[in-house]
Amino acid sequence: MFAFPAADVFDASVTAAGGIGRKWAKGGFQIQISNRHLRLTAALLIAAIVPAIATSAGAASFEPSAALRAAPNNNIGMHSMLYLNTPFGAQEAMFAQAQAVGASYIRVDLALSAIFTRGDYRGRVFYQTNWTQSDQYAALANRYGVKVLVNLFATPWFIADCPAGVTRADSYHCPTSDLGRYKALVGEVADRYAGLIDDFEIINEPDNAGAFYGTAQQYSAMLSAAADGIHAANPQARVAIGGIATITNSLFTDAVLAADPSVAAKVDINTIHLRTSVADAAKRVDQWRKYYDAHLMKGPLWVTEFGYSADSAFQSDVKFTGGEAAQAAYLAAAMPVILGAGGEKMFVTQRDWGTAQFEAEGILDVEDPLPAAPIVRRRPAFSVVQQAAASLVGTPLLVSPVVPRASVPKPPALLGAAKLAAIQSRRVWLAGSTVTLRFSCASPNGCAQTNFRLRRSSKQTYLLKVGAIGAGSSTLVGLKLSATSLRAIRAAGKQGLRVTLTRSAPAQSYAIMINR
Repeated sequence: MFAFPAADVFDASVTAAGGIGRKWAKGGFQIQISNRHLRLTAALLIAAIVPAIATSAGAASFEPSAALRAAPNNNIGMHSMLYLNTPFGAQEAMFAQAQAVGASYIRVDLALSAIFTRGDYRGRVFYQTNWTQSDQYAALANRYGVKVLVNLFATPWFIADCPAGVTRADSYHCPTSDLGRYKALVGEVADRYAGLIDDFEIINEPDNAGAFYGTAQQYSAMLSAAADGIHAANPQARVAIGGIATITNSLFTDAVLAADPSVAAKVDINTIHLRTSVADAAKRVDQWRKYYDAHLMKGPLWVTEFGYSADSAFQSDVKFTGGEAAQAAYLAAAMPVILGAGGEKMFVTQRDWGTAQFEAEGILDVEDPLPAAPIVRRRPAFSVVQQAAASLVGTPLLVSPVVPRASVPKPPALLGAAKLAAIQSRRVWLAGSTVTLRFSCASPNGCAQTNFRLRRSSKQTYLLKVGAIGAGSSTLVGLKLSATSLRAIRAAGKQGLRVTLTRSAPAQSYAIMINR
């Protein structure tokens, strides 16, 4: 069996000696080859591949079901963290829970690199399009009557423009090297699901160097191309700017809009991500609503990630502490003021994910990664969100006295904070007793000294001071480990020792493996 796998990365390894007869774990388009007749049929194989692949995509026509046409129209969405490779049973469970809570939308991830793949057989390049997994989103939307907001991300490796040092496996974070091809691929997605999935968010947290390995200018070009491709394929579709993670300043968004002023008119939905106190939430939503209005981006403001931990260790609003009851009380207090401040829709974190503050942020207590048949427990916050979906009323924002513009002093240029560099491997090697990490600065004004903490356990924490870094530059910082940590690394062997690197303001956390 010669299988073309439906995988994110598909490259010339297909052509390696002995490739004939191999089997891949993931299913996909398959060609049966008889080893006994291989020599006779080899010439025909190449000719057969391209036309066969061309038909593997399969034209589809999706019509919205009665349930989807009757989907609720409220202010609540679910931030599900569902991926194309999430087991179907788990996807269905999350759609069912979104329906049960009364949400109008569910936000899911759709990786272009999983749909559009490229292979090489004896020097002949061919392409494959695999819609099997993304079609499941369409089927579930129809079945459960919940609209879908697609987070469209993951640049296919064969059109990726990556910084030096980025591996093939990590290239999906990179900007594109071919805007025309990227526009066409995005347009294919919009065309296939037109009328059923009509809302597309372009790249999650593009201002986060760990999520997008490009510049604001490169993101601006991709956003513009994606919007053109989507609107051409489906004039009724709406394009959302990628959820902005850093809400304390607008440096990244300023640069995106400055790079291509036409982008503002192409964006239909404005977004931010929100994890802060109730009082600050209203302030930030109001600020960003006014910011987008000032740039003539008149679409609604959606908070495409919004949550608060149920773990008292990560409950940062001093008015809401004490575990799951505090999480529910926080959401009950925050949702009306967000609506009143101008946030049209809130995508509440649906399930637990990852570590630290995200590990218990969901209104559903469920295992992560999601198994095929997840056991779901609804936290008290579920009922709060369910009630908001049925009858949320906004609390008007208290308006401060208007200060004449002439009397408002011009604020000083904001210095950014250093981040672990995008090209920094999360697996680092010990040199003697020292580990070295690379940090970068994405702020156009440079980055002030930033303090990080590297924690091995509750009893052993190192303070890591990263000095000031110029705009667009990076620096190496070494940290000498104690004898206790060195013994732990030796004991960990080939697996390596897991540590956590954190920064408190703005909050950021990285998991790192240290090896000898």
